[in-house]
Amino acid sequence: MTAYVRPPVPRQVFHDADGAPFEYGGRWDDLDGPPEDTYSVDSHPERFAPLVDVADALVRHLAATYVVTVEDVDLRDVDLASHTTDAPAHPVLAGVRDVGPDAVRAVRLTPVSDDAAPLTLVVTGYPSVVVRAGVLHEDRFPSCGCDACDEAAEGAATGLEDLVLGVAGGLFSEGVSGPRYLLGESWVRYALEGPDGRWESGEGQRRLARAVAAAAHRRLASLPGGRWQPWPVAD
Repeated sequence: MTAYVRPPVPRQVFHDADGAPFEYGGRWDDLDGPPEDTYSVDSHPERFAPLVDVADALVRHLAATYVVTVEDVDLRDVDLASHTTDAPAHPVLAGVRDVGPDAVRAVRLTPVSDDAAPLTLVVTGYPSVVVRAGVLHEDRFPSCGCDACDEAAEGAATGLEDLVLGVAGGLFSEGVSGPRYLLGESWVRYALEGPDGRWESGEGQRRLARAVAAAAHRRLASLPGGRWQPWPVAD
């Protein structure tokens, strides 16, 4: 198996309103917190452009390493305005919630084993990468590009790699409760073991159609502890 290698993420230096140079990722370390006027301000989204190269490198690595079907679709001529998870704007986007008008490309990777989690990566013009994993989990990299959050491309790239490679490596699990009949909400959770052995997890309520929640519950109940299995490795 060939090891994944991250493409170069160049060092990026920007300048504030006073002309002082800065780098994202540690701007507020010496302060009590971000200044109020940095919230909802997105000064340099272009710093996340390397994430597209990272996503492409991950897809190439997965396609070369595992027995997987790869569907790569250009979305620039697709009408995305009416997209929903149940009525996707394109079949490759089935189940993906976070599809905005700036989505430019989607790649769906489906391993041959039914017990291995599928992945869909959606590249946006922001730039960012949305990842749908398994039956319900979804994440966006970067999670937030505002100046207050101070997210750097390197950190976003690490999160993207950890999720995608963790899914392929069988380190990802999901869980969902049945819907609460009055509110139509389900309790959804996920867990991911990182390359350093530490676990990342999250849970919360989400409004799901009863049929969707029931189908996800049945699917995950067939897995040991809701844990998806490793993708089959190519010969």
